[in-house]
Amino acid sequence: MKGHPMPRYIIRKVSLAHCKRGPSRCEKCREMNIERICLLDICPPDQGKIQRRVIQVSREGEKVWREFDIVKIFESQEEAEKYAEENEIVLFR
Repeated sequence: MKGHPMPRYIIRKVSLAHCKRGPSRCEKCREMNIERICLLDICPPDQGKIQRRVIQVSREGEKVWREFDIVKIFESQEEAEKYAEENEIVLFR
């Protein structure tokens, strides 16, 4: 990114998944197919060496695809906002 490096962690709503097959082919994934507010590590170790989901992130108008790991699942928007403020983490909506 131009002026600022990509943050390591972001908070964003994502659909939970059980496996890489996804809800169209997996019953457990269908049961879990709800969006939750999560802390995401968008600079995980061993990028490109193991299978991970990817997410599009915009920073300063530039869109990039990043692998991610879910680090934490928040129970509410308020909990996510408090965590973001305490840890200086960007909330992506």
